[in-house]
Formats: sequence, structure tokens, C-alpha cells
Amino acid sequence: MSNYFFGLILSICTIVQAQIQVKGTVKDSNNLPISYCSIGIENSEVGAITDENGQFSIEIPENLTKTHLVFDASGYNLTSKSVHDIQQSSVVILTEKSISLSEVTLKTEKMKEKIIGQKTRPMLTFSKMFDENVPTIEQGNIFEIYPTTKLNAFNFHIIPSSKFEEITLKVNIYSVKNGLPVESILDKNIIYKTSTTGWQKINLTPYKFRFKNVDQIAATLQLVGYKKLDQEDFVFGVSAKKSLAKDLLFRYQSQGNWEASEGVFIANLDLLYSKDKLTINEEKPEEIDTKTKELISYYQHKENAKKLIYGKNKLGKYIDINDAKIYYEEYGQGEPLIFLHGNNGSIEDFYQQIPFFAKHYRVIVLDTRGQGRSTDLTNTPYTYEEFSNDLLQVIQKLNLKKVNLVGWSDGGNTALIFNTQHPELVNKIITIGAVLNPNGVSEELIGSLSLANKPSENTNLRLINLMLNEPNIPKNDLNKIQNPVLVIAGEKDEVIENHTKEIQQNISKAELLIIPNSTHYVPFEQPKVLNEAILKLLKK
Repeated sequence: MSNYFFGLILSICTIVQAQIQVKGTVKDSNNLPISYCSIGIENSEVGAITDENGQFSIEIPENLTKTHLVFDASGYNLTSKSVHDIQQSSVVILTEKSISLSEVTLKTEKMKEKIIGQKTRPMLTFSKMFDENVPTIEQGNIFEIYPTTKLNAFNFHIIPSSKFEEITLKVNIYSVKNGLPVESILDKNIIYKTSTTGWQKINLTPYKFRFKNVDQIAATLQLVGYKKLDQEDFVFGVSAKKSLAKDLLFRYQSQGNWEASEGVFIANLDLLYSKDKLTINEEKPEEIDTKTKELISYYQHKENAKKLIYGKNKLGKYIDINDAKIYYEEYGQGEPLIFLHGNNGSIEDFYQQIPFFAKHYRVIVLDTRGQGRSTDLTNTPYTYEEFSNDLLQVIQKLNLKKVNLVGWSDGGNTALIFNTQHPELVNKIITIGAVLNPNGVSEELIGSLSLANKPSENTNLRLINLMLNEPNIPKNDLNKIQNPVLVIAGEKDEVIENHTKEIQQNISKAELLIIPNSTHYVPFEQPKVLNEAILKLLKK
């Protein structure tokens, strides 16, 4: 039996595994319901949370029916009940914690105000998404605080592409040991409702959080309720950024294990402090890893490009090709030189190439269908063959007899396919970071693309799937290319260097150029070297 079918049978068996449903109500000693009480089985993903009326329903796999459910609510003692006991009596009573009358006394000296954490949302962020079907999930952040601290507010940033009418969040605050939360310091729930995205502020002054000689605390969020927008999928996430510190927290349910990963929420604590003996790491300049520096550079170039006319020239035009309208701009005069951008890019990505080559050629820059200003009326998966056919129609409608092509990344893939299909229309081509198939890029990139499973206003899943599944250019097809070709890649490109060399080796008149000190973003990082190399080939 093949591994595929064995895995399929195993998956089916897992899905149909017997479960029992346990329902009940959690109350206090005065018979009042306890809302948002966390419920879980240790070392498992089985968990639930009570609603506003203290009621709960939990699905328990048959193999865990002899275990205990642990009930954990702010201000109450941790309580463990067997599944059998709850089946016999569906009301679970929690006893209030005895409150120590000794309180942290802060010095009467005037305390200073400070914001600890991320004060602004940087250009480069990622999203920590919440699953509306799993209210037990907690995600949050570790904060270093002062030896004497009083909390005023907790602020965090909801990603702009979130889609909801309203959400209800539960805020949890814990003491920290060995880099992980250990014990809740709440004696009552902190519940926050919002219908907006962007920065959120939760006032903590009513809870009188005061700390003496505590180095770190953790603040986490749970999505315990929501209202969807009409005819919209629910989307909710909190902004985060990469960091070498393992400050991002996650656990599936209250009795599960905490996980800490590299990164930090775009969140902060507004607090008062007295500066007894301060050493807070967040005061030190943050180390940034190489990959993050590269991405920051990429987004800085994108911002620089937006300041120029390219991609939004009033003289720009559209070519109607039935199921799409392809937007293009022209600069300069002479032999046609067409630029094709990369995945999820646009004309403006060539902002450092257009003015240079417009002095020598009739530069034509296109927005690929569904990207930039070009439209797309289809909903089928994208293919590079489709992009190649779009290019053919543009060339025909502009009455061009023969063209030169410069293709970056996806644009390079399209240029190769077009050259194999229509060699009579091509004079010379230059590819930058092109591939023959998805195996030509690093496993790290493929892995990150595979994780992109939540659409948002900034995510086009068709473009992601295009990179995961395309192109599929047979090496033998490259033999059809008889015109001069320059195959370019960056020294630190996501495209594997041997793969780039393989493209060059299978084209009879191809030259290879690996540009030092550059990544996949050669047109951004090394414009002078790139432009001169392209011009040299074109002038031969």
C-alpha cells in the first residue's frame, strides 16, 4: 500500500474517532455564573471556555474520558473534576481565592511615566491570526518592567485587513519564570470589546496592578466572542514583527504547554515607575537578523518607488484583451524594450531601470494581469502560459515586429516561456531570478508560502499558488531559444545557484551573471551593475 493511501486511511480513522460531549455551568459559591472560565485537559489540545452565562460545551475524545477537566478562572481557586463527575452533576462550583490583605506599597515619591514595548507599527510586520472556532487559544507577549511599576494601560495593534463587526477579547496577565508565563495575577476578568482595527487601548487602572522587584510579566489575548460582517469571512489578527528575542507566546488551551517563538507583538504597556535599578533590554538597540534587514531594504525601495511617476503616469494606457485589461506605460524612443515585473509587483518596481534605459530604447513597462493597475476578470488559477499569451496580445496590438525582454522573477519565467513559444518575435532576453520549476527556489521560501492560508486584502492566494505550482518549463524547451540571453541572479538569491546555471547551460547563446552582494532583489539593490550588464548585452 502506498504512503499516500495509508495516510488517507489514517486521517479518516482520526476524523471518525469517537467523542463525547460534556455540557455544564460554572458557578461561584453564591450560585452566580462565572463567565469566561478556561477549561482544559492537561497536556492535550482539548479545551473550552464558558460563555457570559457561565455555560460550556466540550468535546472529549474517548481515550481521554477517564481524565480530569481543570477549571481556571480569574479570582478563583484552580479546580479539577473528573469527566465522570461532570456527567453526573453538570454544575461546577469554584471557590474564591483568599485575598491577602498585604498589598504592594509604592513609594510616595513621584513616579515617572513610560511606554514599554512597541510604540509604532513598523513598515515590516507579520500577522498573528486568531481562529474564531478556538476561543481557548492565547497569544501574547513578554514585557520587561521596572523594579517598581504600576500599570496604566495595555495597547496593541489589530491588523487593518481584519474583518469583523465586533470582537470580544479576554486579557490575561501572568508572572514569568524562565521565559514563560507561570501564574495568572488577575483576581477578575479583563474583557475588552471593539469594532475597529488599528491601535487599541485597554485601561488597566481599575485593576490596580502594582509590582515590586518583578523583572517580567506576560500579557496575552483570547478571542472569546465575535460578530461577523454580513457576507464576509471573519478575519482577526494582531500585528507582530520579527525579533531575535523569543517574546511571542502561544498556547492552545489553559492546561496546555506554552510555546515561545522569535518575534514580538506590536504592543506596549503604559506604566508608571520609579527608577530604582533599571536595566531593561528594550532600552538597548535591537539586533536585526540578515533576512529582516533584506526585507526592510525591500520595503524601503517600494516606498521610494511610490514617490515617482512610474506606474501612475497620466499618459499610461490600457490594452483590452477580452478577459483582462493590461496597463502599460512608455518612455523613450528606439528599439522596443519590454520590462516584466515579479510576483505581486508592478511597473514602479523598475523605478531605477526605466530612466536609464529610456535614454537608449523605447521602454515599455507592463503591469501583469491582476497586479498593479491591470485588471483580471477570471477566477481560474494563474499560469505563466496565460501571462505569455497576454504579452503576445500586447505586442500584436502595439504592432511591434521584434522586441527585447527584461523579466524579473515571475517576469523572467514569462519571458522564457514567451521566447520558446514565439522565437520569431524576440531579439534578446534578460532574466533576473527566473526558474524552470518550483524546485528551483529555497525550501525556506516554499515553506513560508505554504503557511499563507488566510486570505486578506493584501494577500492574493492565486499569486501564492502560482509560485507553489508553477512554472513547469522542460529543459528541452530551452533548446528552442536561439537568440542571445543573459541569465542573472543575486549571489544570495532565493533561487538556487545551480538552478540558475542549469537555465544558462541549456540555452545555446546564453551568458551567466551572478551579481555579488545582492539577493533576489537585484534591480533594487544593484541597479548600476544590473543596468550596465543589460545594456552591454543589448548593444552587442
